[in-house]
Amino acid sequence: MLDPQEKAEFDGLVTFLRVADPKFCRRMDRLTRPRPLFYTSAAVALWLLAPLSIVFGGWTGVLFAAIFTGYGFRLYTKRNGNHPQPAWWVATRGRRAQPLDPA
Repeated sequence: MLDPQEKAEFDGLVTFLRVADPKFCRRMDRLTRPRPLFYTSAAVALWLLAPLSIVFGGWTGVLFAAIFTGYGFRLYTKRNGNHPQPAWWVATRGRRAQPLDPA
């Protein structure tokens, strides 16, 4: 938790960084956004490969088709742009915020 003065200094540094190096800031902002078109097209490509692997691969093709279909489904559900995942540097899995002690 930052003090108000430290938070103001930090915000000033972030603002200075955005002015001084906008290209870097655009790349960092892009990391937090999902890429729905990429995930959708990769899922469709995997789903198209599944029947081909069955036809040309025999029993191992069936195994690969199951893997392609499952991973395609995972990519397709991951493409959701309405609820982006938090960035890796702010994700706090398993940790909860501790309440401030008023005393």
